[in-house]
Amino acid sequence: MGPLIKNKWVIIGLSLVLAAAVGGNGCAYQPVQTIDASSGFNNQDKENVLSSELTALLEKVINPPIVTSHGSEEIIYSGSERQLIFVKGYATPGHKIQVYVNGLLQADSIRTDSDGFFETMEGLEVVEGRNRIEVTAVSGAQKSQPTKFNITVKVTDKIQYSIYQDSQNLKQIQDVYYLKDGYPLVYIAGNYLAASKIFLQVNDKIVSEGESDSEGIFSFSEVALRKGENDVSLWGMTQDGIISQPVSVSVLVTEDSESPYPSSLSGYNDGFGNHLSWSCSYDQNFYAYKLVRVTDPCLNPEYPDHDVVATFNDLEISSYTDEDAEEGHSYFYTLWTLDRAGNAISSNVLAMPAPVYSIDIEKIAPFGDNVIGRREWYYQYFKITNKGNVTIDLQPIMVWLKLDPEPDLDKNMWPLWEAHIWDPDSGQYYYSNEVIEQTYIADYWALDEITQIGEVYTYEDEEEKQIEVRDIITKQTRDGEGKRVMVTTTFTEEVETGNIVEGKEAETSQVLVGPEKIGSVIEDLKPGQSVKLAVKVQNISAGNGDRITLHFHFAPVDCAGYFYTDEEVSTRDITVISSGRN
Repeated sequence: MGPLIKNKWVIIGLSLVLAAAVGGNGCAYQPVQTIDASSGFNNQDKENVLSSELTALLEKVINPPIVTSHGSEEIIYSGSERQLIFVKGYATPGHKIQVYVNGLLQADSIRTDSDGFFETMEGLEVVEGRNRIEVTAVSGAQKSQPTKFNITVKVTDKIQYSIYQDSQNLKQIQDVYYLKDGYPLVYIAGNYLAASKIFLQVNDKIVSEGESDSEGIFSFSEVALRKGENDVSLWGMTQDGIISQPVSVSVLVTEDSESPYPSSLSGYNDGFGNHLSWSCSYDQNFYAYKLVRVTDPCLNPEYPDHDVVATFNDLEISSYTDEDAEEGHSYFYTLWTLDRAGNAISSNVLAMPAPVYSIDIEKIAPFGDNVIGRREWYYQYFKITNKGNVTIDLQPIMVWLKLDPEPDLDKNMWPLWEAHIWDPDSGQYYYSNEVIEQTYIADYWALDEITQIGEVYTYEDEEEKQIEVRDIITKQTRDGEGKRVMVTTTFTEEVETGNIVEGKEAETSQVLVGPEKIGSVIEDLKPGQSVKLAVKVQNISAGNGDRITLHFHFAPVDCAGYFYTDEEVSTRDITVISSGRN
């Protein structure tokens, strides 16, 4: 009984193992009969039965496929979110191969060849992230254990770029490029992985190839488009040969050479801001209104050169209140209308509030008295304040000077003085003259005579004659339209020289010009701002008791350099006496 009992449990164990193996393959479970000791079988009969049972079970077991194309945890870098893979391997010849991707059957028509080789010729789709792959062999109703492995798809960064009208203003093109005229050339810039090749395709043709720098930046200049629809695509290829998914945009190029209709700008100031309004423009490709503001009365507010205080992208907007306007200052506005092609047109220039030019002069006590020895200085200080609401320039004007006693020009003898207009804070000199008698007075009457010898002419009597041309020029200042201006009069004489002297002709013409100036202007005096100036007088070699009297004016000047005569301020007479000391 002992041996029989022992063999009985061996047979039972083998039967259970085979049954589990068969059941593990998904086949129907067939219970294996065990051998009872009372059945009357001898040991040989028992072994024959066991061998027969094992052979029948082994014939039902199918070997799993061997995959040679992929590892157990493979990583694939892809340029897109989906990628095709091709699975290769070996299994029993003639078996059918099934491939599951993330639980879904993707391949069911593959068979191994006579050598047991198989391959998924049409490719299997895996997606970004971790993908579970299972490959099984099938024969009839029997199926092998699956061969499992994982593939992780990592998508490389997509290329990023923008299209601009040019590389200077970097005005980005969205869907439509409104072109003034000419041939459309654009600028493309973007970023991708560092040290990658970048490919540019325009309208189904690769037009350029570049490379991103160490920071991934790349650009293409003067990329030619055509008028109408354009398809632009860019993609990159890393140093490892990974090609990114193309990123494509569509750009419509349309021509617009007409400027928008200009608006008329008006407004008022109520102490709480400058209230502006305008007539609406009209343009089918309207882009924006740009309200431009400056404080310099000599500037026309230009776009884009000067400050834009407000932008409006709605064509119907027609008013704005500038609450940032500082009280006591005049501002100059224009409203610019822009279309999408870049055409721009301005409104009229509006001053808010009206500009006021006004200055004040205050005499400050000088250093010491007005009696000085030789090589000594006399200082008379003045403070000039801008009382208006616009930034101004000041022009010094020498109204007159008087020497007592008068110089004796015949004997070439006169007292010597030196005069300056000086800013003690900055150290700048606005006027200097060491030979006061030769001072170029700002307001003056002058006579200049210029003689030019003309060409030699031959007359019918073959006698040579000359024409002598004399230009006699006079300049006289006068007041005109509230400004000091100067009239230049030119009197021209043409005199024939030779045997005939009667042929004399004369012509007179007048031209309005700017006044003659001395020194340099005092620039950019803002509203409420003051400047301290000194009239410096030095006694060079004047005798004891000799006097010099100076009288200066300061006047605001306009953008053309004309003086506002009704706003001049005066130093009044500044008299300095020489003590004659050495």
